[in-house]
This record gives sequence, structure tokens and C-alpha cells, in this order.
Amino acid sequence: MPQITLFAPDVTCDHCIATIQKAVGTVEGATFLEGDPDSKSFAIEVTEGAVLDRVASAVAAEGYPLGPASPARGGGAGAQDASTVGFAPAYTIEKSPEGASITYTCPCGSTTEDYTYDRSKADQALGSCCDHHLLIQANAGQRLQERLGDAYEVNVQSVEMPWGQPMEAAFATRKG
Repeated sequence: MPQITLFAPDVTCDHCIATIQKAVGTVEGATFLEGDPDSKSFAIEVTEGAVLDRVASAVAAEGYPLGPASPARGGGAGAQDASTVGFAPAYTIEKSPEGASITYTCPCGSTTEDYTYDRSKADQALGSCCDHHLLIQANAGQRLQERLGDAYEVNVQSVEMPWGQPMEAAFATRKG
């Protein structure tokens, strides 16, 4: 089953995490794995992507709406400040039957590119245009750098998915 880390900016302590754990426990198809009040995050396992909407509603009803990742958590390997590396696309994200339909700009000058985020898959497909590559998922910066190697610079941004979950969007451009 897919595992995912979610963020609730209103979390301040272990009691908050315990409340979230109880809320997740009421959602069929979701299992609470762990929580960390310092990063304001918690990990769950879901049977299918649609369960995320029910989890988001359940934790919001307890006073912990999902939100963006805390800037203090760092981005891990491969994550870089959007202002310092490569091209930073503009994203338009809409809900789709699969999960999300993402339209983004590419530095090649093409009008727009389309990318589908499939909530039923733990590992997302790579979007590509003229040797530029996009990946949206947890740890996307690190995963994209691993897939493409050192010949590419990877720009990492946080985007909000239609169901309120922040997600890494990693865009790679060839160096030089």
C-alpha cells in the first residue's frame, strides 16, 4: 500500500499528533504510521489515493487542516532553493479522475506541457519535454536527480495538490 507524509501546520506537540492518529483511525483504508510534531508531519498508509480526501477531512475536523511543509524541515538530498537553480516552471493544478492534471511552462518556449499525477501509484511517471524533465511526488528532487544523474540541475518547488496536500515538484534542466 502507498505510504505518504502529510503536513499539518497547526501541530505543536505530541498531543496534536495523538489527535491526528485517532482521526486517521476513523478513516477506512487509512493507517497512521508515525508523526513528528517538530516537522508538523505525519505518515500514513492508504489503500488508494481517494482515501486522502477522507483523511484530510477527518484531521481538519479535529483542528489540523493539511498545509504546506514547514520550511525548517529542509528538502533532503537533491532539494535546492528555487531561486538558485535552473528554470522554475509555473504550475496550474486541477483535480482529475486520476488525481491531478498539471499544466506547466517549459523553458523551450513550447506553449504548455501537461503532466498527470496518478494518486493510485507510489512512484510517478516522468514528464518530459525537449530534454527537460518533471517529477511530482514525495522526495521528487532526490528521485529525479537519481534518475537523471549529474548532467542535470534540479529545481524543487512545493506545490499544493487539489486535495490540500503539499507535494514536491522537481524540474530538471541539462547543465551547460
